[in-house]
Amino acid sequence: MPDNSFDNPGSLDEPILTAKEIEKYREYLSDYGKEIFFSEEETIVDYGDITTSIDLLVSGEALVEVPVNEKWIPVAWIKSGSVIGEIAFLDSYPRTARVIARTSCRLYRVDRADFTQLSERDPEKALEFISRISQIMAYRLRRIEQFDAVEQGRDDMRKELAADLHDQTMSELSAILMHLGLLKLTLDGHAESAADIEHLVTMVKNADVNLRQLVREKGHDDLAIVGLEESLRIFFEGLENEVVPFSIKIAYTSNQIDQGGLPGPVARDLYQIIRQSVLNSVEHANPEMIQVEIIWKQEGISFFVKDNGVGFNQSSIDNVPEAGHFGLLNLKLRTERVGGSVNIISAEGKGTNVIGSIPITRRISEYIEPQTVQYTLSA
Repeated sequence: MPDNSFDNPGSLDEPILTAKEIEKYREYLSDYGKEIFFSEEETIVDYGDITTSIDLLVSGEALVEVPVNEKWIPVAWIKSGSVIGEIAFLDSYPRTARVIARTSCRLYRVDRADFTQLSERDPEKALEFISRISQIMAYRLRRIEQFDAVEQGRDDMRKELAADLHDQTMSELSAILMHLGLLKLTLDGHAESAADIEHLVTMVKNADVNLRQLVREKGHDDLAIVGLEESLRIFFEGLENEVVPFSIKIAYTSNQIDQGGLPGPVARDLYQIIRQSVLNSVEHANPEMIQVEIIWKQEGISFFVKDNGVGFNQSSIDNVPEAGHFGLLNLKLRTERVGGSVNIISAEGKGTNVIGSIPITRRISEYIEPQTVQYTLSA
């Protein structure tokens, strides 16, 4: 009978092969595959390779990277128990990404031509293996669909909001300013009324400035222009204008993360990870304190968002789609697609910790002292 168990059934993590399963499949495939080793930073599979092999990652960690604007951008982090090349194993097309050993890796590789021999000699074992691999592939495809749908929806809403604000609300504000100007002329000599109108004009002008800023934020990718630090500052200062049930303090610590050549895709995903984690705390956790930290050392970025709020029972997110926890799923997907990892740790009454890392080399060697900025959300 097939062993369909996952290490973490129903969790947000990708299902992986258990150690017991790996040993079983290696036994099945002992006459058809081979064990291979890769050292750190060595290429396991290169972009454009025409191969039909599948690799079981027995030990180690690997990064999946794709070419974007003449740069290699990490899109997934693969750990022990996972598989590499399941789609090429089935469709024979050139590889659309490269896989780099993040640490030294031990793999068990099987080519499809050899696997066909197993299928002919022992179809039951071959079917069990391919069914298990299909489960992992189906999970990967589903999570991509979920992530793309959410991202597309957010992008469409952002652009629609920007268009509505620009075409309707800002036009109405301009019309109000014109009418107030005409009214002020007709009330010449009535100092008190003219002063009230002037106050209204000032208020409308301020609203117009704020709306134009909002349109720029919603209609364009300002993060690429102003950087991650400034984008987070704008986000935190914007939260200070929000009305909350009781005061919340936010302590943000970083070490000048815009210095060192942080790629745009990594900056965008890291910004969204921090933003969504903080909003989750503000909107759902009822915390008194939220700590945010992003530290970029030579070997990579470490980050966390911690609150002392109500927390939640992690078993409640076992069935992600039905439970409605796409926000937590997105945190993981964003981190994984830039080659990192993230853990979400929570318990009822004990707050929530979002702790992660992204293995990306910083291009400056000098130590930069972390600085902390405090923000306060008032009731």
